[in-house]
Amino acid sequence: MRLFVDYSPKRRRNILWAVFTVIIILLAVTIAILFISVFKSNYILLTVSGIALILLIVLTYILGIIISHWQYYAESTRNDFTNNIVHEIKTPITVISLACELLLDKNLEDKPTREEQVESYLPIIASETERLKKMVDIFLQHSRINSSHFALNIEQFDIHQMISHVVESSEILVRNSGGVINRHLSATNNMIEADQLQIANVITNILDNAVKYSDGAPEISVTTADTHNGIVVKISDKGIGMSKNALEHIFENFYRVPTGDRHDVKGYGIGLNYALRIVQMHGGDIKVHSELGKGSEFDIFLPMHPKIRK
Repeated sequence: MRLFVDYSPKRRRNILWAVFTVIIILLAVTIAILFISVFKSNYILLTVSGIALILLIVLTYILGIIISHWQYYAESTRNDFTNNIVHEIKTPITVISLACELLLDKNLEDKPTREEQVESYLPIIASETERLKKMVDIFLQHSRINSSHFALNIEQFDIHQMISHVVESSEILVRNSGGVINRHLSATNNMIEADQLQIANVITNILDNAVKYSDGAPEISVTTADTHNGIVVKISDKGIGMSKNALEHIFENFYRVPTGDRHDVKGYGIGLNYALRIVQMHGGDIKVHSELGKGSEFDIFLPMHPKIRK
C-alpha cells in the first residue's frame, strides 16, 4: 500500500509561495474587475466581484490558520525531538563517564582483580560509544536532508556487495540477541546508479527497526528481485508488526510506532521519513506490508537509472 509522507520544509515553502502567488493574482484581478464594474455601474459584475473578494479574504484567513498550525506543530515536535535527544544522549555519557572513573580509580586492587575490572568495563564503554555514534549519524542524516544544499552523489555500484556489508555490520547485534539475518540476493541486475552512502543508510535504518521491533530473537530476511526497470530490496521480519493506524503514519517525521507495555524500544521518529525521502529522490518508492503479531515487510524499489527529484 502507498503510505502518506509529510512534506519536507522546502516543499512546504514552495507550496505556500505558489498558493500565495495565485491568491495575489486573483486578488489583483478581482479588485481590477471591481473598479471597472463601479465605473461602469454594472451591478451584476459588482456583486460577483464583491463575492469573489470576500471568498479570497476568507481563503487568505484559512491559509493563515494553516500556516500557524504548521508552525505550532513544527515547534512542538522540534521541542519534543530536542528533549528526546538530550535525554537519550545523557544516558550513554553517564555510563561511559562512570566506567572511566572506576577504571581510573587508583584504589582499585591490583591484578588479577584490576584486569577483571578492565575486561568488565571496556565492553560497556565500547558499546555505549557505538550507541552515541549511531545517534550522531541519525541526527546528521536528518539535518543534511533538510538542508537546501543537500544533493545526491550518484555513482554506479554493486548493490549486493553494499547490502552484504550493511548486513554484516548489523549481524553483530542480531547474533548477540540469538537472532539471524537471512540473505537471498537473487537479482541479476545488481549494478545500479544511486547514492551508495544514502542507500546504505536507508537499508541500515530499516534493518535497525526490524531488530528493534522484534519480540525475542530477531528473524530477518533480506532479498532482492529484478523488475523491468530496476531492483526491489525486500526486508522482512517476524517481529511485533504494526496496526493499520500506525501504517498510516510511520513515514511522518518524528512519528514513533506505539509499543504498548514495552519500554525498551528507543528511537527518534526520523529514520523512516529519511528513508522514504531518499528513495523518492532517486525516483523510487517504499511499500510496507504489516500485521500486528505477524511482522513487517518493507519493499524498496530503486530504478536502474535514477530520476532525481528534489
